[in-house]
Amino acid sequence: MGLRTIADHIMDITQNSFKAEAKKITLTIEENKNWFCFQVEDDGCGMDDEQLKTVFDPFYTTRDHRIRKFGLGLPFLKQAAEATGGAVEIRSAKGAGTVVKACFDTNHVDCQSIGDLAGCLSTLILSATDVELQVNRFKDGKTYFISSGELKKYLPDFSSVKAIKIVYEIIEELEESIK
Repeated sequence: MGLRTIADHIMDITQNSFKAEAKKITLTIEENKNWFCFQVEDDGCGMDDEQLKTVFDPFYTTRDHRIRKFGLGLPFLKQAAEATGGAVEIRSAKGAGTVVKACFDTNHVDCQSIGDLAGCLSTLILSATDVELQVNRFKDGKTYFISSGELKKYLPDFSSVKAIKIVYEIIEELEESIK
């Protein structure tokens, strides 16, 4: 599986925040007729200056090298964004968390498709068992906000088939409401 859509990149970067033991993650997605930008901000373990210098090196990873010797998520994200004239920015501090922001020119011929955003967001929210995940979505002046904490109040059994279906349908409806 590769990172074929922008939704795949959102999934990958947000999962990095889960792995960084974040307790709060804020995912902000802004879209207009020309640009698609997303930002993932977490309060996880963060990175020191040495780690920050190597985040775009595909042969650098914080994972156990017996499992995987490289990390391609951030290098692929950077390549995909820059291919459209966009950019990726990262800010981080050890013990204070990380912010990753990526922007894509959606009119550029090399821009990946956005992909299944409703599927991506519902999967992330349902995966946020020990994390508060807040999604802030903006598109052409329309907005919606949704959080795993709020959904858990109404759907305490997040792992049930019924909850999975309901969360997906809610996000699908929210996405429809901003078209």
